[in-house]
Amino acid sequence: MTSIPSPAPRKHPLQNRSAESQRKMIEATLRLLDERDIELISVRDICREGGTSNGTFYHRFGTKERFFAFLVEDMLARREETAMRDLRDSELSMTDLAKVLARSAIRNFREHSGLLRSAMRRHIIGDPCWTPINHMAARIVEHFIERTTRVCGRKLDSHDQQAIHFAFTWLYGLLSYRTLRLNRLEQFYPPDDRFEEETIRTFTVIIESALPHDAIAGKP
Repeated sequence: MTSIPSPAPRKHPLQNRSAESQRKMIEATLRLLDERDIELISVRDICREGGTSNGTFYHRFGTKERFFAFLVEDMLARREETAMRDLRDSELSMTDLAKVLARSAIRNFREHSGLLRSAMRRHIIGDPCWTPINHMAARIVEHFIERTTRVCGRKLDSHDQQAIHFAFTWLYGLLSYRTLRLNRLEQFYPPDDRFEEETIRTFTVIIESALPHDAIAGKP
């Protein structure tokens, strides 16, 4: 396995009252991010939308920059936990696993579209906020390759590994493109359900062409 940084450790659980305030601020910010970029959202906006106080925000996070980093970390922790659980599911064939991973990735991008859009814009101008997102995606791909290796009973060669990496790169690239609202053809913009099913179908085709023949239907 390549040297990919481990995920950030989960924060210690908060007391009930603090946890409720944090939840409100997170949910409020995600709603606001659906409308405008993080740079256009103030701490006062977040607290007003979430029904919390400025003092609570600053006591918990200190700055908006730290809060934004926390939002990314929180999203990644939940996303990776789900993906790793799916990767450990021995009842799924490799093809079914690919479909499950694609569906959960699509839904994560959809549920956090505003947050990811702001992170992408920051990444484009050199902010490192996208680095942990890349690392999380790389860990998922590496675990997918490890599971494929177990199914085949042999180590995959570099061609097979590159083909699997390409499949996931295609998926994440397409989801990023849609999140930025760029994948329109004239007036055509597929609704979410059509986009989800067509993306999963195409990703599955790419994965099946990337997997060694003896891994397609196999289970560990």
